[in-house]
Order: sequence, then structure tokens, then C-alpha cells
Amino acid sequence: MKPHPGNLVWVFAMILALAGWLVASRPSPPDAAAVKAVADTRQMLREQGFKTDLVDFDFSAIPELQARETILQNTTRSLNRDQYDNLPNLMQPIGNDSALVVWKLDSVKLARLGSRNDNEALSWDVFRALSNPNSNQIDAVAAAVMSGPIRFNLKVRPDGSLRLPHLALVRNLTKTFVRRSVLALHDGDLESAWTNLMAATRLVTAREPEPVETSHLVRFADTSLAFNALWQALQTTRWSDVRLTQLQREWESVDFFTNLPTTKAFQRVSVIARCEQERAESSNAGQGYIEFAETILRFPLYAWMTLSERQQVVSYNQRQSFQDEQALMLYFRDRETEFRNAVKATNWTAMRQSPAMTHVPPSSFGHPSRFGLYVSLYDKKFPFQRDEQSLLARAAQAEAQRRIIITAIALERFHIQRDSYPKTLIELTPEFLGTPLPDFMDGQPLRYRLTDDGPFLLYSVGLDCVDNGGKIRRRAEDIGFERPAHPGALLPEADLVWPLPAGAAAMQAKQQIRTEARKVEAKAKESEQKHYLTEISGREWNQSPARQARVAKILAMKRPVGYPEPTFKGQSAGNLIRNAKVSGTNELSLDALLTPKQIITGKEPEDITFELPISYDSFITNNIVFPIVDADPEEELPFDCGGKVYDRERATNGDCLLIWHAIYDPPGRHAVQVYLALKDEREGTLYGIGPPIAVTTSNLCQFSLDSANYDVERGATFHARLPEKNGLYSIECVSTNGEHLKTLTGSTKNGEFKIVWNLVDDQGRRLNGETFNSIMHITLPDSGRTQTLRGP
Repeated sequence: MKPHPGNLVWVFAMILALAGWLVASRPSPPDAAAVKAVADTRQMLREQGFKTDLVDFDFSAIPELQARETILQNTTRSLNRDQYDNLPNLMQPIGNDSALVVWKLDSVKLARLGSRNDNEALSWDVFRALSNPNSNQIDAVAAAVMSGPIRFNLKVRPDGSLRLPHLALVRNLTKTFVRRSVLALHDGDLESAWTNLMAATRLVTAREPEPVETSHLVRFADTSLAFNALWQALQTTRWSDVRLTQLQREWESVDFFTNLPTTKAFQRVSVIARCEQERAESSNAGQGYIEFAETILRFPLYAWMTLSERQQVVSYNQRQSFQDEQALMLYFRDRETEFRNAVKATNWTAMRQSPAMTHVPPSSFGHPSRFGLYVSLYDKKFPFQRDEQSLLARAAQAEAQRRIIITAIALERFHIQRDSYPKTLIELTPEFLGTPLPDFMDGQPLRYRLTDDGPFLLYSVGLDCVDNGGKIRRRAEDIGFERPAHPGALLPEADLVWPLPAGAAAMQAKQQIRTEARKVEAKAKESEQKHYLTEISGREWNQSPARQARVAKILAMKRPVGYPEPTFKGQSAGNLIRNAKVSGTNELSLDALLTPKQIITGKEPEDITFELPISYDSFITNNIVFPIVDADPEEELPFDCGGKVYDRERATNGDCLLIWHAIYDPPGRHAVQVYLALKDEREGTLYGIGPPIAVTTSNLCQFSLDSANYDVERGATFHARLPEKNGLYSIECVSTNGEHLKTLTGSTKNGEFKIVWNLVDDQGRRLNGETFNSIMHITLPDSGRTQTLRGP
């Protein structure tokens, strides 16, 4: 019997597939010369004192340091992340060289990014509530931070990457300590202010940064924050010389430069490790024979392209990858050498001229290369960075701030002992300052100016090395900020300033501006609220005759019959939203699906629950379904009706539950309908309103909508009306777990009451955005009716 031609083709294809797979998957020994060149280069670098392996870096921590790390991590996890943003603006310029002493003001302006409203401030009571949660835990962390060195136990991955989750922890703790120190200064609690100030300082002085640029940058950012906090703290004369000396010694112990070259060493070792890992992974990658054979039969062109690409990878791994690895070792050796030489400079003027700041990376490594592309993309961004954004520039700024801090503390110590400030900085040595600390920016003495009434101005010329007379650089949210002409433009000229404290007149003027602004804002809100309540009084507050007539009209209306079911997305709207798990094959009409069925839950009369035979899961995205109450049938859209406060939940069978919070509507008979909106980008929106049902509510207390939520700063409002003029009320505020917070009582002669709780409970604690519940006890003496119900 002769073989079938198709079988021969198949056999031939399998033979070709096997041959191609064997060629692509066979082990390919690397180029011996290239391997030797890498080994020789690695040995040369080690002999020159350069690190070349991940094992050269130790990221472990001794048990004592790990125990300290555990305290920091466990406590930070329990904190509310929102409080980290509640940081005051600690350097608010007044004029060119003065700043507000924040803790002496009558309110706190938060340093929220992008906030341009100079009057956006919180009362100290609100700020205290934001700053003191978990107070005992934060105290324990402060004690741990001040007990010894700070280092985190980390593990570097085989590819040279190093996760640094603790940096966010350190940054957030610094903000927390700074915030608490400012609050303590305002409260006159010098002991707490000192503890938190030292804790914030120690996160800069006692923490050993990892050899990664990000770790150093976080340290520099914390230095700026501590700088501002220290300026605020030293605006009181109540510090002792012992404590100031301790603070000065902390800052004298800091070295911002010595470990910077190690960042380039670790970068070199990480890139080498990545080279080795990717070479190993790509060498082992590839399809099995069966999978490859199936591919070549189904997609022969794709299979041959895969073989070609695979062959290129094999060729690259044999020789070029080793050449890249060698080039990377030499490249980052040069970068580390440049950094080693740069940090020897005695000032920024010399440092900014070093090759570490001026070098231009090569455009390529001589041939196409994944690793060469990595270096080019990583390092080529450098020439386009402004000076103040580079690692060395940030280190120079931190060093200048460190020298200002040490000198300012020495000046305060001089003042404690001599009852005056020195006329020149030379007078500080050697008693208060071992050796004079020049401005790191230009090597000249720090600029110092003593005012006639006592305070002093101390500053560095900053990264531009231009003396601007002690002009403070404003931030984007500060009034008077000069925005650069374009993203790459230099910022307006300014210095690094330890400013003068704003005089009493300036402080008073600033406070007066804020006070007047808050009064205007409060008056506007009150007027708006009154207008709103007046507008809805006849419609929502009272079960007026007009509303009763409207309810009767709605309930008496006849729904049209025989009209075709609306369609949406190619099928009937009813079929699209029905809960098939319950209705099965029964196709209910849209009216039937939108007819609310009241179910008893035991939460009446405050909450009225309706079940709809529609799929709850259909309304978790763009679709909308909600209850409307007593909607005028002649209105086009029912958004001004009652039933504005509601919830939507999923029933156990998948149906949709609508919970109407009836305490925001008057008691009596109502007409309840369901409003539906189905949305689609292509088809638009399909609107529908279901048939009404009659529902009678029996709540004796109707709350206004402004009682549904509360404002952290202004408090919680309870604004309600009763069905009779004479009434007694008692409002018990409790936490979500039932703990008693506060009881408010009162009476009314006109059937309406409005009371505002300042959110401070009977224990003196203040709510900070936490949810709480209320229980209302209503007594109507004229009719003898009483009722207890859940309030807002």
C-alpha cells in the first residue's frame, strides 16, 4: 500500500520541527573570552576596593534593632492613615524674612498640597482631635525611637531589587511627631513638645539610610520638616541649656555625605545581578517539543520567527550580554568614583562643578543592548534635572540646614546664659560652638543679622549661591508664591532661612484676617442653609394639605396598559434587570419589577424597607435605582421629592432592597415609587418610574437633611420638627458599639428644635470623623404621645 501524501507532509514537518527545536533548545556555551573579561574586570574592581556582589551588602539588623523596628511597624499599622495629611504649614512667610509662629495663632492652617486658600484653617480643638488618636501608642514609639540607633531588617532579592516599605513608615512618623510637638507647644506642655521634637529629630539623626537614593531623599525631606519644627519650638524661651545642648549634639552627629557613593556601588551590584538573572532566565526559556510542533503546524511563519528571535537571544547570551555586564561594572565604577570625589568638596560651589554633577552619560554601548538601554534611560534624565532635584543637591541643602540648626541652637544657649544674643557668630566659639560652621553653599560665614528688639535672622544663600538678603522661598500654597514661567524654569531666587518671628502686629493682623474670613464664610453658609430650609419647609417638613392632595392624586392615577415593553441593549428592559435566580423563566413586566413590596424588618418606623424582584448586581455600576416619595406626577424629574436619604442592599436571594430613611420625611400617608435609570455609552439612558404604593409612617420626629451628616469642625446638628407645638426631647449619642457618649435634652414651644453638639463626649474626648448613632426620646405633653426611635 502506498503512503498517503498528507502523511509524508506531516512526517516531514515533524522532522523539521524537531530539528528546529533541537537547534533552539540545545545548550549554548558562553564565549570563553567574554566570560574571562567579566571575571577579570570583577577581580580588578575588588582589588581597587569596589563591591561587586550582593553579599557585599549587609541589610540585616541585630535583635535589638529588630525589636525597635517591630514597635514602629505595629504601632503605625494601627493608625488612621488620614491623619498623616493633617500637618500644619510650619513656615508661613510674612514679608520676605519673617514667618508666623504657628502655635501662637488662634487656628491651624494645614499644609495640604494645592491649597491656595489662606483662610482654610482648623480650630485647635479640631486639630487636637486629629493629632491625638492612639496617644499612648505614639508615646511608646517615641520612646523606642529615642532609645538607640534605628535600622530596618531587609532582604535583597536575587535580581538586586530591594523593597523599602519602611520609608513610608518613617515619613509618616516624622509628620506625626512634628504635628504633636506643635500642638504641645500651643497647649504649653513643654515636656510633650520636647519628647516629640526629639523623636522627629532622631528619625533623621539615628536612622541609617540604605544605599538607595530614595532612602537618602526621605532623610533629606525629614530634615526640612524637622528644620521647620525646630524653628517653631525655639520661639519659646522656656528651654533649658541641658536640653538645647542635647539637641545640638544630635545634629552635630549627622553626616549626610559619607554614604552617598555607596548608592552608586549598590546600583552597580544590582544591575550586575539583574544581568545574571535575566541571562539565566532567557537561557532556560523556550517551548517544549510537543508545544513547538503544534505551533509550527498551526502557525508556521510565527514558529520560524520565534526560532529566529530565540537564536538572537542565544547569540546575545553567549557574548554580548557579558560585554554589557563588563561595561556596566566600569560605568558605575566611574559614577561611584565621581561621587567619592564630589563628597570631599567643602562647599556646594565646588561640588556642583564636579563630574558627578556635570557628566553626560554615553548614548549607547556600541551595539543594541537591553542593559545598555537600561543605563541610558536611567542616567540620561540627569542632565535635565534642575540642581535642586539631584541627590547631591538635596544633600547639600540638608547640610546647609543642619549647620543653620546647630548655629541657631548655639545662639539660643548664648541667650539663656547672657540674656542677649551675640553681635556676631564668632562670639559663640568655643563655649557654645566648637568651631564656626560656614555656609556649606559658598564656604562663607552664615549670614546673621540681629534686630534691635532681640530676634535674629540667620540664613544660607541656598543652592543658587546668591545672597538674596534672607528671602524665604514660598511654597505653591503660600500667598505671594511666584510660579515659574514653565515646568523647566528655575524657581524664584530665595535663601535657606531661619526667619525672624513675625511681630505681634503682623500676627494680630493675620489672625484678624482669618477670623473675619471665617465669619463671612459661616454667615454665607448659614444664609444658604436658611434659604434651603425655607424652600423645602412647605414640601418636606410638613404633611400639608397640598401634599396630602398630591399623595391622593398619585395613588389614584391609572397606569396605561397594553403599551410595549421598552427595550435596552437589544432586549426588553425587564428581562435585563430581573433576578433570574428567583423568577426563573417567568418574564415579569417592567411595572411588576418596579413595584416596591414593603417587608417588615423591625427597624420601622425609622427605616422602611422594600424588596424588588430585580437583580441587585445589575445596579452596582452605572445603573441607578432609588425610591421616590410623593413625587409630583406633573414634574419631569422627581429629584425634588422626599425619600432623599436611602440605602440600597443585596437580599440573600439576590433581589434588590431599598431602605428609605423615613425620619427625614413627615409622618402620615405617602406614595412611594421606584425610579430607574439604565445607562449605556452607546444607547444613552433609559428612564422609568414604577407604579406607586401607599405607605403610612408613624415617626413623631422629622429631621432636616442637614442632620444626616456632621462637620468635624462645626459639630453635629440635630434639626427637627414635631407634629405638635409643645414637645420634650432627649438625644442620646452613642458609639457604633453602644458606648455612651453624650445626652442632649431640651424642649420646644413652636414644634421645632435645633441643637448642635460640639462632638465632645462626657469623658472630654472629641470625635474625629468617627460614625456615631443617636437615640431619640420624644414626649408630646398635649396629646400624651411618646416615642423612642433611632435618630440620624
